[in-house]
Formats: sequence, structure tokens, C-alpha cells
Amino acid sequence: MFWVPLLAGVGLGGATVALMVLGGVLNQRGTWATTMVAIASFYVVFAIQSGDTLEIIVHTGLAAGFAGLVIIGARTSSWILAAALLAHGIFDVFVGLVIANPAPGWWGPFCLGIDVVLAMALATMLWRGRTLD
Repeated sequence: MFWVPLLAGVGLGGATVALMVLGGVLNQRGTWATTMVAIASFYVVFAIQSGDTLEIIVHTGLAAGFAGLVIIGARTSSWILAAALLAHGIFDVFVGLVIANPAPGWWGPFCLGIDVVLAMALATMLWRGRTLD
């Protein structure tokens, strides 16, 4: 059950980019930063749902790490935002191999799809010389 959630994530990632375009916020650095922070916070939600205090602490720390990376990226280089999105997608695939993963089994491939589409969309914009406001 890897491909269905992955393809759903890819589709939702594409829809997210389309909505950013329609909303006129695609070129705003804050849009990308906020999106990344929201994505990273889902593991905290899953940890809270599990009720395990250690998982809550660990996943809150990891989300804070991604949020810190996003703050640095928002203030210095949009490439860091793109890298954070891609890194989170990779994290989604391997998190269960390293630490307890409170997310449902389908979440990793689903979130990987979204993260990679968003990372590639942002990287493509930056490669083409577009800057974020």
C-alpha cells in the first residue's frame, strides 16, 4: 500500500501549488515557510493522538528543528526552504526505521508525495530565476 497514498500525495501537492497560483501567493516566502511548518507539525499531532509522552517530546523537537530550518531559509535563502521540504519527504520515508513513528502507515508515502512536489515546484521557480517576496 505504498503507491496509492504516494500518488494521492503527489496529486494533493500539485493541487496545493495550483491553489497557491490561483491565490496569488506562490511567490511569497511566507507561504512556503508556513506550509513547511504546517507539514512538520503533523507528526506532533499524531504523537499527541498516541498519548506517548516521549513521542510527543521527540516529535515536537523534530518539528521545532524543521521550523528553525525554515526560519533560517525564510531569512537567508529560499533554497533552504526547498531543501527543508525535500528533507522532510525523505524523513517521512525513514522515520519509522530510526524512532517510533506515531503516524498511520500510509502517511509516509502520502507526505513524501506532497513534500517532493512542493520542493520541486519551489526549486524549479528558483532555478528559473524567480525570487520570493
